Amino acid sequence: MHRRRMEMIATKVPSYDVVVVGGGATGLSAALVLGRARRRVAVVDAGAPRNAPAAHMQGFLSRDGMSPADLLAAGRAEVTGYGVELLEDHVVGVEGAFVVRLAGGRVLKARRILIATGVRDELPEIPGVRERWGRDLLHCPYCHGWEVRDQPIGVLGTVPGSVQHTQLVRQWSRRRGLFCPHL
Repeated sequence: MHRRRMEMIATKVPSYDVVVVGGGATGLSAALVLGRARRRVAVVDAGAPRNAPAAHMQGFLSRDGMSPADLLAAGRAEVTGYGVELLEDHVVGVEGAFVVRLAGGRVLKARRILIATGVRDELPEIPGVRERWGRDLLHCPYCHGWEVRDQPIGVLGTVPGSVQHTQLVRQWSRRRGLFCPHL
């Protein structure tokens, strides 16, 4: 009896060729190619992209200056045109032969799992940093250097390599400084 019930439950679990974990630019790009290859694909995304605080993206060919939210909206529209399913949730576990458990209670089966969760910024515990992150406290000179060129630039020295980073930003501004809050 128990085996029959388990078989019935297993047949109700949606099955995919690929479950993509992360619906940012990389995850959606992978889903686009897989969808076009006629694979059954689900993208699981919690909706908290790293660049959400930024008003604009720079250095992204043909999308320079576009908002991150607009890029993701365009990507979602493209992938759904190829039958890719978008699930707003986050993965809490993967078991056995790719049984994917989501926080909302859903269970998915997949032949393959593609992890595209990106990176997470570890911000220092300094008052005001979190509120200013991605707005005027910037993490990437190649992404934001043009917008702050020729202005005073301060590098927050919290990790090894901060001195080298201060030297790197000299091409955007001659007025720069290194701030080491924990010394």
